[in-house]
Amino acid sequence: MRFPLKLTANLTQYIVGKKMSGAGKFPLVLMLEPLHACNLTCTGCGRIREYSTSLKDMVPLEKCLSVAGECEAPMVSICGGEPMIYPEIGRLVILANGRILHDAPRGTLRGDEIHRLYALHTEDAP
Repeated sequence: MRFPLKLTANLTQYIVGKKMSGAGKFPLVLMLEPLHACNLTCTGCGRIREYSTSLKDMVPLEKCLSVAGECEAPMVSICGGEPMIYPEIGRLVILANGRILHDAPRGTLRGDEIHRLYALHTEDAP
């Protein structure tokens, strides 16, 4: 199976529901890019040059949560430079509760951060 059944079912239900309600256009994915910074300096990457003036900028958590609250997309993609170095990544992951989450890390911090996110998630769980 190319896509998990639950993912396919959730997206299909959302799209069919929107079409039946007469919605012409509707969001499928909320793409959050909370920061441009990355922990790597790859030679071929244009991000360092392209975002040289905003590499240190970060979108405040409150703004990310506000945008997520406004958007009803069934999928959340957390991308940017290296999302795992965003200080509030745990809360961003938790905001995807009930949505399909896609994060786009570089992979170098994955192991340690997964344990940190799991700890945050279990602390905030009811």
